[in-house]
Amino acid sequence: MNFGLLGAGWFGREAHLRNLLLIEGADTVAVSSRSDESLQAAKELVGDHLVTTKDWREVVNNDAVDAVIVALTNDQHYEAAMAALAAGKHVMCEKPLGLSIAECNQIIEKVGESGCVLQIGHEMRFQKLYEHMKAMIDGGDIGDLQLMWCREFRGPMRPGWRSSEALTGGTILEKNVHHIDLFNWMMENPPLRVSAHGGTNVLTDREILDNAQVLIEYEGGRRASLELCLFAPNGGECEIGACGDKGRIDTRNQALEMVHHKFDDSDPVRMRIADEGDAANFIDGSGRVDRGIKPELEHFVECVLEGRRPLNDGESARLAVAVCLAAQESIKRKETVYLGELLG
Repeated sequence: MNFGLLGAGWFGREAHLRNLLLIEGADTVAVSSRSDESLQAAKELVGDHLVTTKDWREVVNNDAVDAVIVALTNDQHYEAAMAALAAGKHVMCEKPLGLSIAECNQIIEKVGESGCVLQIGHEMRFQKLYEHMKAMIDGGDIGDLQLMWCREFRGPMRPGWRSSEALTGGTILEKNVHHIDLFNWMMENPPLRVSAHGGTNVLTDREILDNAQVLIEYEGGRRASLELCLFAPNGGECEIGACGDKGRIDTRNQALEMVHHKFDDSDPVRMRIADEGDAANFIDGSGRVDRGIKPELEHFVECVLEGRRPLNDGESARLAVAVCLAAQESIKRKETVYLGELLG
């Protein structure tokens, strides 16, 4: 498979390009970036044969390209994905799928027309820690799942376009769509309504929220809560947990740690669940190690070659976008927002 990378900036290179180089049969033949430095850095990684351009449309229209990775700013995901699908390219699109439900719907419709594979960059589903957590929940190790939570106190995101409301779609959509996608994946029941509070209390030179608390109610009474702080420079750990009627699971992302508590007075089971192989993990703006990209890309290649629907497809991505938008709307309106209002 010949790949084209739309957006060879820091994330496109460090997350995607380095991992594509590790996947047998995945050749990157063209990249785009508005930065000469980024294009040169990409050539140094791949080789002088790499085709480089400042216009991502030239990559999409390159006949040698079979599939594209969309790693542009969030506001460009819709246009790039639509153009790539229209050109008959398979699409691995970074999250979020779109900045609105209408954008998500149109991309999903285009997938059906094109017959191409669309996968969204929710790489936390491919981290061994959360794959194991999902398997334990599905296997009944904590009984009937009732509650989930995510608590992340960390430093600010990388400066630049991520500080813009218009370019990101908002903090929760840019930052926490990963965690909300995990909630939706593990809860399985559809989300019904969202109540949220948040503000820009400390990082006042930015347009976006620097803290939030979000409560999501799912069908059947299950609930998930998210607590985010972006002005905790000595933080960086992401704690995700789940509790059912027979036990509880606690995880710590950076420590790769899982603790399973049973409600039978037995000692807790502590595990360290590391990712496998040679994945090119990278350090984000707050010093956190991000994982899951390589197995996500391997899954995408397999789905294209075998004609399968990806685990993280357009429909699941649209639902994650909807919850994020509902949370941000709840903060603005200071009231509960029902998902039916956004999804129809």
